[in-house]
Amino acid sequence: MISYFPKYFSNKALLAFFIVLFVCLLVFFNTMLPIQWIVFAIIETVGFFYYLFVLSKSWSNLHESQFKRKLFQTSLLIRLTWVVFSYFFYIYMTGLPFEFRAGDSVMYHNAAKSVLYHGYNDLSSGLWGLDLTDRGFPLYLSFIYFPFGDYIIIPRLVNAFLGAWTVILIYRLSSRNFGEVPARLASIMTMLMPNLIYYCGVHLKETLMVFMLVLFIERADKLLRRKITISSLLIIIALAASIFFLRTVLLASVLFALFSMLLFSRESVSSAMQRIIISFWILIAIYFTFSYRIQAEFETLLRNTDAQEKSMEYRAKRAYGNKLATYGSSIVFAPVMFIAPFPTFVNIEKQQNQMMLSGGFFVKNILAFFVLLSLITFISKRQLRKYVLILSFLLAYLAILAQSSFALSERFHLPALPFLLMLAAYGVTLVNIKSKKNFIPYLTILVLIIIAWNAFKLIGRGSF
Repeated sequence: MISYFPKYFSNKALLAFFIVLFVCLLVFFNTMLPIQWIVFAIIETVGFFYYLFVLSKSWSNLHESQFKRKLFQTSLLIRLTWVVFSYFFYIYMTGLPFEFRAGDSVMYHNAAKSVLYHGYNDLSSGLWGLDLTDRGFPLYLSFIYFPFGDYIIIPRLVNAFLGAWTVILIYRLSSRNFGEVPARLASIMTMLMPNLIYYCGVHLKETLMVFMLVLFIERADKLLRRKITISSLLIIIALAASIFFLRTVLLASVLFALFSMLLFSRESVSSAMQRIIISFWILIAIYFTFSYRIQAEFETLLRNTDAQEKSMEYRAKRAYGNKLATYGSSIVFAPVMFIAPFPTFVNIEKQQNQMMLSGGFFVKNILAFFVLLSLITFISKRQLRKYVLILSFLLAYLAILAQSSFALSERFHLPALPFLLMLAAYGVTLVNIKSKKNFIPYLTILVLIIIAWNAFKLIGRGSF
């Protein structure tokens, strides 16, 4: 088994990155990526693959306790550095300590201040009538603002801690499911992943949401491997409830994963009948607690078959929109859900955040090769039941996402990212001569897809 990320893959990935970046700069010269975003893309991609190789090799022989200490400290240092840098970077670029076109971030910040003004006894006024799933993050911010004041940087420093702790949770979950070597690779990937680092420096709920989601899956995986008790069940229900106040569709996805593990996993020591009874008990409890909201959101995402079509039509007709967006549909999106979204290596007005994260997108595209390798191995060796909790969550969430109007939105892909990194890490350890040879054709196809994607973005806007 490979114990670190091979230099062969790092070098080939970086070569592909510079090739596709150079081609896009050359072919789309009149709309070339601005220099500051080129620098960001290079730092994100080179930093990830270089340090993934270096750290996975140099830390491979560390004792477990020493490894986890270095992992947490380095993760925290990276995120704290980014939080401080991005705070002043955004002030310099936009005049405010918020990301570009920061609609939701400003809303959450103002809602949290409104809660403090109106008091916790009058949440309806303080939260301006926001839906339940939009109330969780402003309330969370208000709890931080209450003792420290509404200083914008404070919640982001907390984000840095939550992000670093998420890395540790991924290590624990991966170790339990795949073994020590894949766990170390997965946790280092999570530590270095540009997309996960980025959200620590903005006023969005993604860092908190990913932390709560990973915590839920990690606790459920551990508790359900042992004899199921009322106390363990209450812990899982409490975590599920917290996810509900952040994003309902995530709750539906984790419940699907939980039911799947209870019914199909061989790891649980409980009897089949007990698992069935507990599954229906959880379903009934969740239904009576949250039934209206779950039904409403599912009707929007799944039952309204015109929702995605109308969204694509809106994106085509709006200002700065892409007129080719009308061709988007779940049939088109579904095959690429493990790989997408793709990087923006051209200058698209009003998409500074996407250009800023283009290196992170490319990193995810590369790691998808190892995700697919893991999935192929699970199917060929009939190991799907062994990893049913993780796989069923990914299947449920990405299937819902593929049918929504956010199928290619990086922000909505983020909850799946830590689990995809786990599969990618395991895929690295499965590499053999045959799969190694397939990496070059994969890179070739990926480069062509990215070039075509950037051409698509420009043609649809009449810029190419």
